[in-house]
Amino acid sequence: MDTKLLLQSPQKAIEAHWGDIDSCRSAEEIFSLVERINTTIVEIKSTKTRKQLCARAFKSANGNADAIASLKIQMQGISKKLDQLNSQRKQLEQLLGTFFSEAANEVVKTQPLSLLPNQFDSATVKEGCDSGHIIYVEWGDKLPQQWDTYVSEHPNASLYHRYHWRAVITQSFGHQSHYFAALDEQQAIVGILPTTRLTSRLFGDFAISLPYFNYGGVLANNTSTAQGLIDFSAQYYQKLGVSHLEVRSTNAQLCSWPTTTDKVSMIRILPDSTEQLGREVGAKIRSQIKRAKREQPEVLTGGLDLLDQFYRVFSVNMRDLGTPVYSKSFFANILKQWPAAASIVVIRIKNRPVAAAMLLGEGEMLEIPWASTLKQVNPMSINMLLYWEVLSFAIERGFTFFDFGRSTKDANTYRFKKQWGAEPIQHHWYYWLNEGSQRPNLKPDNPKYSFAIKAWKLLPIRIANILGPLVVKNLP
Repeated sequence: MDTKLLLQSPQKAIEAHWGDIDSCRSAEEIFSLVERINTTIVEIKSTKTRKQLCARAFKSANGNADAIASLKIQMQGISKKLDQLNSQRKQLEQLLGTFFSEAANEVVKTQPLSLLPNQFDSATVKEGCDSGHIIYVEWGDKLPQQWDTYVSEHPNASLYHRYHWRAVITQSFGHQSHYFAALDEQQAIVGILPTTRLTSRLFGDFAISLPYFNYGGVLANNTSTAQGLIDFSAQYYQKLGVSHLEVRSTNAQLCSWPTTTDKVSMIRILPDSTEQLGREVGAKIRSQIKRAKREQPEVLTGGLDLLDQFYRVFSVNMRDLGTPVYSKSFFANILKQWPAAASIVVIRIKNRPVAAAMLLGEGEMLEIPWASTLKQVNPMSINMLLYWEVLSFAIERGFTFFDFGRSTKDANTYRFKKQWGAEPIQHHWYYWLNEGSQRPNLKPDNPKYSFAIKAWKLLPIRIANILGPLVVKNLP
């Protein structure tokens, strides 16, 4: 039985598996049990939100012993409540399973809602989405609240769909963004597609949804609206004369454009406690973490207050990899725009930052878009300790999933993330190509960039940090 379908649309699930249902059980009993499970899930989400808010309050306690003691008591109470709710949900779902035969009880692999294709029943999204009555517009700078309300209500939305990434990109890189929306007859939004145009002599003139990030492509009430949006955006960009438009998605059947599938997201389902995480990752990783702790590291978590230390590690590591670095202002803009979602973790040895990560989290998933460790401390397994700390951070704040970021299948980074229990979710990147254009290849493994990468590794860090932001802003 597809448990996701059962919980979201019990009527459809029961109709599909009526022959597998115990004849002594009624559909009304199943509906009642599903309602109890969904109510518990809502409570779990609400409790996780409270846990996240409580964890963030520690940042503003500023060493106030009384405030910290009070927050610890609150956190203990919330954690106990969350354990009770998770146990209750497990018991209810086990009971639900007894209504179905063993053949119907094959549970599908769980993954974040934001990475699932746009497939919903009428109870999940608004009706009245006949593609014949939809109009498509360039949203401009109007009514960002209406845009974000749609994002907040859509089950497949990610943080990157929110409107104010447009300002972050403009402030950080100077690029012009075009945000497209589909509107129904009542002028309500029924689909969105945020895009950014990148123009440079070195890399050309093209558009991405979205550059710099793994997610943020089309979001719509149904497939026809999604296809209408990407077709409208292609027509819009054709008039502007760009070479191509890239739409990033995890949907295998979004449209008929040429597609690449060489990237995956590595996602791990998080356990309820760090103790359980330690048991799950195995003895080898536990021994590497123990080795790192012999160096008596100091682990710091925060936001803007840790930006300088994060950037010191990140910029050196990027230079050593031969990769142009983002400007510090890019990360500062993110931290300022999303103070509740963005965090920094820094590991120091003898007061010197040697590893750092920037995290972004909303809803059920915490993501690690940027992480670095100085190569001098690699023999100490500090990189393993960094990932242990960020996974612990995610568990303590009540996230369900941890996103290790994008990787190429079977590459070193893929295998590194796999050992932590992460599983791949396939990316599908779609390309509209203007007449005479070819599919782009702006990847680091492109042979024509090999000399530039070798030369970049030899730059003094001060020079690399000046030149890097001028180059990387045009690399998606």
